[in-house]
Amino acid sequence: MAQYIDYLESISNPATFRRKCQWLDHNFGSLFSSGQEVLEIGPGRGEFLHFAAGKGISGIDVIDRDQGVLDYVKSRYPTRNAWACSAENISSLDSALSTYDRIFVLQVMEHIRTESLEDFIRSLYRRLKVGGKLIITVPNGANPLSIVERYSDITHHNLFSENSLRELVQLSGVPGAKTHVQGYRIPPVSAIDIARIVLQRALHLCLKGLLVVNGGVFFSIYDPNITLILERVE
Repeated sequence: MAQYIDYLESISNPATFRRKCQWLDHNFGSLFSSGQEVLEIGPGRGEFLHFAAGKGISGIDVIDRDQGVLDYVKSRYPTRNAWACSAENISSLDSALSTYDRIFVLQVMEHIRTESLEDFIRSLYRRLKVGGKLIITVPNGANPLSIVERYSDITHHNLFSENSLRELVQLSGVPGAKTHVQGYRIPPVSAIDIARIVLQRALHLCLKGLLVVNGGVFFSIYDPNITLILERVE
């Protein structure tokens, strides 16, 4: 059976790698700086590790369920510890993990079964230092077009919204948590990007209008992906 990293390689190239790093810098660049202790869940081809290295962060701890992915990123980036573990069983690593300034989780939580989400949040939150932040980006179910994201991968279990992410935090019962939810936005790197941003805003305004007319629940964030940031304040 082919390794998962082979699949990731087959759907990527230097341009897409560079593009993903631009998205990371645009959305999270201000949250990372040299000297931070960082944990990443689901490193993929190392886009975040590359971004973090550019911020002067080295020796990042990583977790992935696939040993091939861990071997791949360890051979290319200065990781400190690498654990093979599924996100649903992350509490089993509690005694091995350090405490962190930042824990980064990009497009992983949608692969976790609903009944395991609260334990996932609690397990990561308790590994934060005071002032540390847990950063989780997931597909945004508030955008009806995200149905494509939901069913494009057979291992997806959930979509989320700003409402359901806040509800998850409350159900998880994490103490002293400051919660912020934001969109995962297009970096304005080129003229095409700027055109996409303008057209996307128009589309999102139309989506919000439809939901308001329809009645019931409507949202403020309609980006295809959405980010939950939990800060430990005590």
